[in-house]
Amino acid sequence: MTTRLRAENPIETVAVLAPTPSDSRICDEILQSAEIEVAFCRDIGELCRAIDAGVGVGVAPEAWLNAAGFKQLQRTLANQPDWSEFPLLVLLGKAALSSQRVEQLLSLGNVTLVPCPIRIAVFVSTVRARLRDRQRQCAVRDLIDERRRAAEGAAIDSRRLQMALQAGQMGVWEWSERELYWSPRFFELFGFDSELAPDPERCFERVHDDDRDELVDRWERSLADGVDLEMEFRILHPRLGQRWLSAIGEPVRGKSGRTIRHSGVIWDVTPRHDAEASLREAREQAELANRSKSEFLANMSHEIRTPMTAILGYVDLIGESATNAEAQQHVATVRRNGLYLLEIINDILDLSKIEADKIELFAEPFSPISVVEDVRSVMGVRAAESGIKFELDCSDVPEVIVSDLKRLKQILINLIGNAIKFTDRGVVTLSVRYDKSTNRIEFQVADTGIGMTKRQIHQLFKPFTQVDSSVSRRFEGTGLGLAISQRLAGLMGGDIAVRSEPGVGSCFTATIDCGDIAGARLIPLDRSSEYEPQPLASEGAPLACSVLIVDDRREIRFLATRLLGKAGAKITEAEDGQQAVEMVQEMLRNDRIVDIILLDMQMPRLDGYRTADQLRRLGYNGPIVALTADAMQGDMSRCIKAGCDDYLSKPIDNGLLLEKVRRLVAS
Repeated sequence: MTTRLRAENPIETVAVLAPTPSDSRICDEILQSAEIEVAFCRDIGELCRAIDAGVGVGVAPEAWLNAAGFKQLQRTLANQPDWSEFPLLVLLGKAALSSQRVEQLLSLGNVTLVPCPIRIAVFVSTVRARLRDRQRQCAVRDLIDERRRAAEGAAIDSRRLQMALQAGQMGVWEWSERELYWSPRFFELFGFDSELAPDPERCFERVHDDDRDELVDRWERSLADGVDLEMEFRILHPRLGQRWLSAIGEPVRGKSGRTIRHSGVIWDVTPRHDAEASLREAREQAELANRSKSEFLANMSHEIRTPMTAILGYVDLIGESATNAEAQQHVATVRRNGLYLLEIINDILDLSKIEADKIELFAEPFSPISVVEDVRSVMGVRAAESGIKFELDCSDVPEVIVSDLKRLKQILINLIGNAIKFTDRGVVTLSVRYDKSTNRIEFQVADTGIGMTKRQIHQLFKPFTQVDSSVSRRFEGTGLGLAISQRLAGLMGGDIAVRSEPGVGSCFTATIDCGDIAGARLIPLDRSSEYEPQPLASEGAPLACSVLIVDDRREIRFLATRLLGKAGAKITEAEDGQQAVEMVQEMLRNDRIVDIILLDMQMPRLDGYRTADQLRRLGYNGPIVALTADAMQGDMSRCIKAGCDDYLSKPIDNGLLLEKVRRLVAS
């Protein structure tokens, strides 16, 4: 009888070659009752095939192991893997065996001789013991296979690591308490002869003097405390000169807590440091060029604005004495073009400040209604002069917002000015809305002008660009105003959007953030009204005060003297800051001090900033108004820091000058 071998788990099966069918039945009953799987074989050939198939134990009678059978079984067992010692039980007959026969049987390997008569309990326990032995062999096999696979994987990883190190041109070190290993690339990086024995001190000797102590300290701390080593340092290579190296190392600590091994990689990072140095140099050159540009623009601002003050001032004087209409028209033409030139200068300087990141925003609480009314009064006159309507449409707005009042006015005047410029007839409307959900206030300027195409809108906010060259010739302008306004709106937490249709008109929407206005009430503004020009306000009461005018330009002193003197002020002049300090010092000694000082900020000998500081140190407590053309660097913050109370930008607006003097003296 033959039981087919179960392929799913042959290691738990016993292959039995019984002498007779009766013996097979008896053996099957014995082993099955002990819950041991059995596969019966009819001859030595089947037993050998069962062994090759992986059964756990083989059982064969000694009588079947004749010369041919013995050799066949011997060949099968000899071809077993190195880990295998196949358990074979040989059932002996009643006849005694010679010692030579016994030695021959035992030479097959892991053989157990079972004497006759067979005791069932001993036979079963022997089979079980040999099955356990075979399972231990298989466990050893599995462990060997696992280690082999791990070794193969480690070899693959090692090859990959070597390839990566070679590709990255990295050197390797391996330190232990017994030895130190350097890879060939490590020797190359330091410029060592590969015949030299590795020695950390040799490395430290090659390190740059400024980096050596730190590298030694980090190495020793890594060994002592078990912290990772990571550092970039310079070495002096014998052939290549100064090089930058980067090292990363990791310690391994033993059970005692001491570092027993330290390994890491090192590579040349000189190209990166060279590139960074080049970038730093380029950045420094760019910053120097930018500073030079700023200084140039500041000087140009002073050199252009100061003469413009004189030009516009003398034009006003000529206008006062012009008696006929033609002369007055000529004066108006000169003044209009002077103001246009000033507008171009201001736009260029503003754009330069924005691009140099030197624009200063002054967040302060103010009423948006007051801003709208101020802009309305200025732009309403311009609209009326152009023969078009200027309307206002406002919903409820916060009574106060926190932003830059001056820049908001600049944006609105630019947008409304453009709308008036490009509208031949019809209406320009300023609408104001507050969005509580975003805490933004929206100013919408709509016109019924010439409009724009989508392509023209795309070019709209690019500096020095107008939508059409014919527009530039017809309406004048540099194309800077909208670019500046959009960037200012962005700095103020908002943006400018536009929609337009050729021949129908355009609508520009400027939004700004309202800042922290918690608790501010929403109040109405005159909702829908058309601007009507108002009669000019009176020039105010006479100036009953004394004024010290400090400016190195005689014509500027003359104009200020003429304007303020005509308004009733008593004028004293100083040609520069040093003279002003001496005059005020003398006044303080005689207890007859001037009520207010108008101080030019750019003068020879002693400039306005140092003059203001010295005047305050002397004890002068009256108001000082800075007269500045330094649009790039000398804005209000610097003037105030120097000791001034307020400032005026050149060219000086006569009305604004009178208003400031009157207000500051009164306060």
